[in-house]
Amino acid sequence: MFVDIIIPAYNPGPYIHEAIKSAFKQNYKNKKIIVIDDNSEQELSFLKKDYPEIIFHRNEKNLGPSGSRNLAIKMGSGELISLLDADDIMAPNKLSLSVDKFKNANVGMTCGNYRIFINRSKYMNPFYKAPIKVNWNSLLKVNLVASGSTTIRRDVIEKVGGFDTRYKICEDYDLWLRISELYDIEYIHDVLYYYSICPGNQSLTQRHDIQKDHMKNIGTIIAESKQRVESIVRAN
Repeated sequence: MFVDIIIPAYNPGPYIHEAIKSAFKQNYKNKKIIVIDDNSEQELSFLKKDYPEIIFHRNEKNLGPSGSRNLAIKMGSGELISLLDADDIMAPNKLSLSVDKFKNANVGMTCGNYRIFINRSKYMNPFYKAPIKVNWNSLLKVNLVASGSTTIRRDVIEKVGGFDTRYKICEDYDLWLRISELYDIEYIHDVLYYYSICPGNQSLTQRHDIQKDHMKNIGTIIAESKQRVESIVRAN
């Protein structure tokens, strides 16, 4: 199976090099890397020269994570989509471990364990101490899924409608719920990626003006998910 690794970037700083290099270092070879510059103030066109193998596109206006990811998905053609933020790092075996799970046709998405690293130096222990169950019921209680750990079937993303561009934060949680309403989500207990936290980072999802909508979006997302599931139950 071919995998498109999509990396939306908004003022990522120097860390985008580590993100791209971690994608190239995957021990799974059937992959393409797509970088979307979401109209950053930072100049990123040098990436085309530094990494000629990638697909690079700059948005004419800021689309946010949802719009940028949707665009990257349309630009690719792989059967699977693997997500990575521009300041995070993939574990070398993320793709190989994830792709193997799609031998089960009921699996629409995989996710896994991860480690937080602070200021690019201090690594925390793996986030989950024991394996977890990820399904619609468990996701309603809390977002258990870290976006950088995910790989998703293209046809599944297309069926549920992609990322909802109404949301500039919690857009990933909305997608996980919509997928879980129809498909299995397979959790992998291995560490699949490293989530970077740097105080003062100006990446889109860490901006204060975006963070303020967090709880409001969660309420809307959960309410709409429950309505969809009720409709499915009535239809059956």
